[in-house]
Amino acid sequence: MKHSPRQQQGAITLMVATSLVLVAALAGFYSVQSVFIDRLAGHAQIQATQARLAAEAALAWAQAEIQRTSQTSSATDFWSTMPTTPCPANRQGLQWHCVRLQAPALQGAETASADVVAMRDVVNAPHVAELQANAVLNDQRSRAQVQQSVFMPTVLPVPASASTAAVVLSTDTTPPCASTAWQQVLGKLSAEHIRAWSQAQERQGLHALSQPPRSIYWVDSATPWSQSVGTAQAPVLLVFSTTACTPRCPSMVSGVHIHGTVVLDTQCQDDKARAWRAGQIDGQLLINSAWPEAPNASQVTYQPYARKAYLLPWPQGMDARQVQIVNGSWSEGTP
Repeated sequence: MKHSPRQQQGAITLMVATSLVLVAALAGFYSVQSVFIDRLAGHAQIQATQARLAAEAALAWAQAEIQRTSQTSSATDFWSTMPTTPCPANRQGLQWHCVRLQAPALQGAETASADVVAMRDVVNAPHVAELQANAVLNDQRSRAQVQQSVFMPTVLPVPASASTAAVVLSTDTTPPCASTAWQQVLGKLSAEHIRAWSQAQERQGLHALSQPPRSIYWVDSATPWSQSVGTAQAPVLLVFSTTACTPRCPSMVSGVHIHGTVVLDTQCQDDKARAWRAGQIDGQLLINSAWPEAPNASQVTYQPYARKAYLLPWPQGMDARQVQIVNGSWSEGTP
């Protein structure tokens, strides 16, 4: 059967019209889909921004909380009163001490939770808190993490240069005790700082044979000291407190070998150090008084590496008594 030219033209026109309708429909579909995808992307970007802002707010709150604690009590109280928490995977080892702070909820924010983990190395950097703030929105998909470090006055700097004598004695015994030997070598690193530092290492399970080994020892016992501690690569700071030195400082047992700095806190009372036996000390001995009747068997040899146990990095010119941000420590990402 033959079709007329007019019928053939009509069929072609119908096919073209149908094709145009299909093309228009597909274009409309993809246009709507593109708008939908753009909206989803925009919503996701908004959610991500909200999570990041919540994390930044938690970080700022944690820094203010540390500042408040340092001013109202002491920086050492912050670490001893906060609940401990497992450390992140990149901060594993006995020397890492981590605590968790639960940030208060932000008004009007969709944040389901925001917390901060404070981390410090109790051997090499007990004065630096690495703060890691994490925020998660209600959808459980929008997460953010920001991190920054701050210096804390848990310890204070020691003099850049100190006495190089093997034995440093305090010559001023006029009350109140000036502890000149302590000041010459340890500066403003106080008894409170050293005690808290020693307790932190002990709580973390550090000891002479651990990895890393314990570096700070605060001794309150009057029992004679019988343990050899420290090495040339990892020296120690060993302090016999005023409690240990009552009525006299406990001597070291024969054969004990110390690599590092030994301190007798005799409070400028010569009798507390009378006939005290040092054993063998490679490093330095500080006595906050004279050392009457020093036994001939005591061997003390000055070693410059002794300062490594307590000589910590501080930016030049900073006020170490204040909480301050570590420059260049800011970072952000997704947990």
